Amino acid sequence: MVRYKCGRCGREFDEKDIELLPGIKCPYCGYRVIYKVGPATIRRVKAV
Repeated sequence: MVRYKCGRCGREFDEKDIELLPGIKCPYCGYRVIYKVGPATIRRVKAV
């Protein structure tokens, strides 16, 4: 499941919330700049 964050109000929402409105915009405030939220996990890679 992909999470998004609004550039104006800062609320997070799912991709199913975006499908409710025509176009790609925040379902709460209508702002059209949204960011994809990355996972909160940290990857550790062993260095050579």
